Amino acid sequence: MNTGYRTWLHRVLELAAWLALLASLLVAVYGIRTLPEEIATHYALDGTPDGYGSSGILLLFPLLMVPCLGIVSLIAHLVDPVCWNMPFEVKEACKTEVYGDILTMLHAIQLEIAGFMLFTEIQCYRQSGRGFLLATILLMIALAVTIIGLCILAYRHNR
Repeated sequence: MNTGYRTWLHRVLELAAWLALLASLLVAVYGIRTLPEEIATHYALDGTPDGYGSSGILLLFPLLMVPCLGIVSLIAHLVDPVCWNMPFEVKEACKTEVYGDILTMLHAIQLEIAGFMLFTEIQCYRQSGRGFLLATILLMIALAVTIIGLCILAYRHNR
């Protein structure tokens, strides 16, 4: 498989996502050891707690993120880009740039979601949902900008 489209930026984005996941896992383990047995696990829109559970729930996000990040990494490393679902037909002469753009998009999404999970883990220490709504909106905006922006860039590189 041709990997000429993989750059140092892709490696940095992917590594940063995995490091954010590792940090999230460490924060969760530390929280289980230091937070009370029962913690707020859900918050109303105004940030007040409206659901409670065991501090062990802190492991949920990092454990769910492992297969999510893993699947994206496996696709990025093992699946030939010809098999990727592209919104346009990729011209032979443009493959390196286009596939590089899409790979950047995949790893940027990994990092954005892993960073949000780390933020969520850290917020659990405050036992307040203040900032979750804004953080969720910012995540959605970041994801939209990443996806739309890099698809447009890939389309332009395909001309």
